[in-house]
Amino acid sequence: MTGSELRMPEIDFAVARLPDLHEVLAELRAVEPVSRIVFAGKATWLLNDYETVSQHISSDAVLSAPAAYEPLSLTTVGRVLPTMSGRQHQLNRAVVSRVFFRGRMREYAQSLFAEEAQRLADVLEGRDRVDLVAEFTRVYTFNNIARILGLPREHVDRLQGWADRLMRSFSHLEDAEAAGREMAEYLMPLIESRRADPTDDVISLLTRSKVGDEGLSDEEVLAFCRNLFPAAIDTSTNSLGSLIRYALQDRDLWRKLPVDRELREKTVHELLRWEPPLVMIPRQCVESVEIGGHPIAVGDDVRLCITGAHDDPKQFPDPRAFRIDRGGSHLTFGHGEHFCLGTQMAKRVLEKGVEVLASRHPDMMLCEDEENPIEGGVLRGPRSLWVKPTGRTAQAS
Repeated sequence: MTGSELRMPEIDFAVARLPDLHEVLAELRAVEPVSRIVFAGKATWLLNDYETVSQHISSDAVLSAPAAYEPLSLTTVGRVLPTMSGRQHQLNRAVVSRVFFRGRMREYAQSLFAEEAQRLADVLEGRDRVDLVAEFTRVYTFNNIARILGLPREHVDRLQGWADRLMRSFSHLEDAEAAGREMAEYLMPLIESRRADPTDDVISLLTRSKVGDEGLSDEEVLAFCRNLFPAAIDTSTNSLGSLIRYALQDRDLWRKLPVDRELREKTVHELLRWEPPLVMIPRQCVESVEIGGHPIAVGDDVRLCITGAHDDPKQFPDPRAFRIDRGGSHLTFGHGEHFCLGTQMAKRVLEKGVEVLASRHPDMMLCEDEENPIEGGVLRGPRSLWVKPTGRTAQAS
C-alpha cells in the first residue's frame, strides 16, 4: 500500500463518533505518521505525530490556515482571524489580545463566571439524576460568552441554535450560511449601538480599542463575535465535560479541586493535552511539499491532528496516562501566528466551572448505568454526562 492510498476508508472522521479514537490514531501512526483518510467524504492528508504537526502548525507558508478556512468561514461567520494574513491579521490580533488579556479574564472568572456557575449549581440541588452537558457545561459556557459580550441571558437559546448550525457548515453549508445571516441581523445593531454609546462589555471594548489610530470595523467586530459562540463548543463545553468526567472518577482529586488553585490549573492543563476538544485542524497545501516521504500537491486538503500529536509517545511518555504534574507545552490552542487568543478565557471558564461544581456538590458521582463516553473525530467530548449530584441513589417511594 502506498501513502496515497486511503487508510481506514470506512471511517469518515467528520461524522464518526469514534469512542476508540485514540486506538485508531495509534494504529495509523504505527504504520506511518502521514496517512490518507476520509474527511467529509473527501480524501485528506492526516499529519499524526508531534514532530510533524508542530513543524507545520506555526506557519502558513506551505500548509495554509487561511486557504483552508476561507471556503466555509467567509460565507458563514465572515473573515475571522484564521482566514487573515498581513496587516489585517496583525491589527485584529493586536486589538483582540488587548481585550482578552489574562488579567481581564481572571476578573471575569471571579465575577461573571463564578456567578453563572453558582446559579447553575443551585439548579442541581436536590436532584437525583442530571445530565451535566445539558444542564451545566453547555449553558454555563454560552451564558458566560453572552454576558461578557453584554447580551441578555434570555437570548442564549437562540444563540446556541445559531452556533449549532454554524458548526455543521461542512455538511449543511446552506443552513450554516442562513444561521450566519440571522446572527448578523441580531448582532450588527448591537455593535452599532455600542460604538455610539459604549459600555464596559467586550463588544464595546472591541469597537473602541485601537492600535495607533487604527481600530476594527463593524464587520470585523461582527465576524469575531459571530465566531465566538461556535468556537466555545470547540473548547469550553467539550473540555469542561471531559474534565468533570475524569475528575469524578478520582474522589480525592474531586475533593481537592475547589481549594487548590495550582492543582486546578495543572489538572486543566493536562486535560487539554490528554483529550483535546478539537481533534484536528484544517490546512490547505499552497506550495508543493514532501512530508514523511509523501508528495503533497497544491490544493490538497490536510488535517493537523492535535490529538495524534499529544498521543505521540516520543513527545509524551505513556501518553494515555493522565499525569497532573506532567507539565510541558501542548498544541491544543495552536502555536505561532494562529495561537488562539481565547486561551485565557477558555482556561478560566474551565477552572471556575469545576471549582464551583466540586465545591457545591462534593459528593457528586457518575451514574453507574451510563457510560458517558467521550466521542467525536473533530469536536471531542461527552455528548451527555449523567451524574447523581448528591452521590445517593434515588429512594423508591
